[in-house]
Amino acid sequence: MKNLNPTLWRTCRMLAGSTRIRLLRGLHDHPGRCVNDLAQDIGIGISDASQELRRIQSRGLLRSKREGARVLYRLEADPQVASAAPILKALKTALATLPPERDEDMRRIAFGLAYPRRIAIARALLAEPQTGMGLSQELELSTFAVFNHVRILRESGWVRRGADQRLNLSPPDHPLGAALFRLLSSVTE
Repeated sequence: MKNLNPTLWRTCRMLAGSTRIRLLRGLHDHPGRCVNDLAQDIGIGISDASQELRRIQSRGLLRSKREGARVLYRLEADPQVASAAPILKALKTALATLPPERDEDMRRIAFGLAYPRRIAIARALLAEPQTGMGLSQELELSTFAVFNHVRILRESGWVRRGADQRLNLSPPDHPLGAALFRLLSSVTE
């Protein structure tokens, strides 16, 4: 059985950082950059840039290559991370087709699924629309926890309330939203 939940929420948590999104934009627009150049481009310290690049690389979304004393980074999926290729393809599509002013959308969309309980709620709503009380009972979570996570899912564009007051999973209209929805749909336990 294939369980991508830990990978999915951890990758989303990584993508929920605005500095990491800015680094992804920098690498998309100027592939093969070194830490010093990337740090200068986005206005952060070299050690901060290095740490953030390691976080991105740990999720399988970028490769590094040493050239002399410099380490150059490129957006390239690690084949050992199952979710990396579809997520990176979506990120590249968004970065290529949407202006930098829309990069915050990626952070917001990822934040919606950046916690295991929100993944569980999304998967429950994928199976069938439900009320908050129904989610609370099915997932054995307090109504407060469900309310809080559903609020975040709604704000990030993942959940809508239907005319019947039931909650529906509805992926954000964005390349990253579509890729994450496909990954969420393909996870089996």
